[in-house]
Amino acid sequence: MKMKTNFLLIACFVIVVQLPAAYAKDPSPEQLVAEHLKSIGEPDALSQAKSTSFAGTAEVQFMQGWLNTHSYLVGTSMLVSQGSQMGVSMKFSDKAYPGEYFAYDGKSVTVGHIQPGRKSPIADFIYEYNKIMKNGLLGGVFSKSWPLLDIKSGRPNMKVRKTRVQGTELYELEYGPRDRHRDMRIRLYFDPETYRHVLTEYKILAANGSEIAALTENFGNFKKVGSLTLPHSYTLHYADNDIDRNRLFNAPYAGSNTFMASWKITVNEIAIDTPNIPQNLFRAE
Repeated sequence: MKMKTNFLLIACFVIVVQLPAAYAKDPSPEQLVAEHLKSIGEPDALSQAKSTSFAGTAEVQFMQGWLNTHSYLVGTSMLVSQGSQMGVSMKFSDKAYPGEYFAYDGKSVTVGHIQPGRKSPIADFIYEYNKIMKNGLLGGVFSKSWPLLDIKSGRPNMKVRKTRVQGTELYELEYGPRDRHRDMRIRLYFDPETYRHVLTEYKILAANGSEIAALTENFGNFKKVGSLTLPHSYTLHYADNDIDRNRLFNAPYAGSNTFMASWKITVNEIAIDTPNIPQNLFRAE
């Protein structure tokens, strides 16, 4: 009887030890990243996928800084990523707000203009804080230069803790690239069960700690695409209290010095390793 009891204890111990994502305490940053990469696909599948592109629909809702007649629009979306390059497009059939285009060609970040000489607040933000594209952060796992694919070469400063975001328990990875904007705080959030990346938060803080602007990216509806698991919903939310950045955009419309809007992308089709991607897609028009 004693031998049977000991055998069961040993068996239980082996099972616990073999659980790859089970940690007695919060995982280290390196453990979290390793589990996250497993949630996308096997190492060979990750290394062999040289490009990612998708097409889908786009919705935008303006909460502050836009006339009520333009508060909600529906259009189309596109993303293409190859190596360090990326292009993200959202188009709407609206003369006052035709949409957004964020692009990085491996050297420079360019953004679309809503009218000649006028960028939207979110486009102006991405243009000013262009390292979020240069470092491969924008777009999350859709980015082929997603920095968590190779943290050894990037050598970022990272800290992990468990937290709650809008009532949901998540792992928070405080992420500090070596090459970063000094006034920007970056947090990446992961599902503690699946280790999928579900949220990125970029905050610009004033010297006194007050929030000037915040961009968040939400990822959901994960599905298999070949040998990879990728999100099929992608939402950007942007809030900005920068008076100078918003005055030009808002003055002709709402007369407000604040701006807040959300863009929701629903992915309909995803392609992996698309050949002969036109290089003009990596520069905004």
